[in-house]
Amino acid sequence: MGSATSAMLILLLAMVIASCAKAMDMSIVSYDNSHHVTTDPSRPNVFDAEASLIFESWMVKYGKVYDSVAEKGRRLTVFKDNLRFITNRNAENLSYRLGLTRFADLSLHDYNELCHGADPKPPRNHDFMTSSDRYKTSVSDVLPNSIDWRNEGAMTEVKDQGDCRSCWAFSTVGAVEGLNKIVTGELVTLSEQILINCNKESNGCRGGKVETAFEFIVNNGLGTDNDYPYKAVNGVCDGRHKENNTNVVIDGYKNLPANDELALRKAVAHQPITAIIDSSSREFQLYESGVFDGTCGTNLNHGIVVVGYGTEKGRDYWIVRNSWGNTWGEAGYMKMARNIANPRGLCGIAMRASYPLKNSFSTDRSSMA
Repeated sequence: MGSATSAMLILLLAMVIASCAKAMDMSIVSYDNSHHVTTDPSRPNVFDAEASLIFESWMVKYGKVYDSVAEKGRRLTVFKDNLRFITNRNAENLSYRLGLTRFADLSLHDYNELCHGADPKPPRNHDFMTSSDRYKTSVSDVLPNSIDWRNEGAMTEVKDQGDCRSCWAFSTVGAVEGLNKIVTGELVTLSEQILINCNKESNGCRGGKVETAFEFIVNNGLGTDNDYPYKAVNGVCDGRHKENNTNVVIDGYKNLPANDELALRKAVAHQPITAIIDSSSREFQLYESGVFDGTCGTNLNHGIVVVGYGTEKGRDYWIVRNSWGNTWGEAGYMKMARNIANPRGLCGIAMRASYPLKNSFSTDRSSMA
């Protein structure tokens, strides 16, 4: 009896040792070829060690260099916290995935300070600041089930605003580039830097309003990025562009009816649309792929371009073009949930949307002031 009991205890001990050894060999953190993070934050010692290795690899990928060892340590702490957040969210099997974006070393506060430059207050006493019935919906409307202006060749390559809070300029220019292609058949990459330097009613890299950007283009036209390349800093308006008679122009702009996703859909079916949204959530900061329906408010702070809409696995979505380069989201884009219960739309996408007007091929305006 004693011999049998001893044998049983030895067998159980061997099983425990084998189980522990197997657990020790398992990597609790991995970053696979699809950039999906898998980890077990419940084992902090191993998590910290492997998260540190991932951090070093992430630094190389994004060319991150810190001013001091102390700063690097602080960013690593934030990185680990974001990694835990990503892991826990992705374990919930949501309709979207989070990942180690270029902002993975930023706290939510730092991210919001860096990335948001759209002034939420519309300008006063501006001639073009009116809502239009152009895309007012009716029961007779027949709209396509989906549209993607990228597939129509109406979108330039995804751009990167860098550390300049110039989303207002990128969202304006993106809509104008798209409309110019639709009307003229020519896709021209236009200059955000002109708006930053020459639009005196904006604060450049400290933020601005899409309405004043549209008005500037109405009055002055807009030159190309080749002639006036993006610098991601405030600069002096270059006088040589005053005489540029090849500027792309628009005839005006209008605002869509507020809080009306159906009107936004009708507009997007005809052209890319500028919208101001709330992108201040941690989920937005770390978005990687899928139909985003995560935490989002209506504190409008970020300019984007709505370039299409569709449905994926029964979920309606908008195609949102961002200005954070092609490594954020789905090659610089987000699928954002559409037709939600709140009439403001997810992240307030239907609250303050506007679009340029162009009824001719004219490019002869060059009174830049």
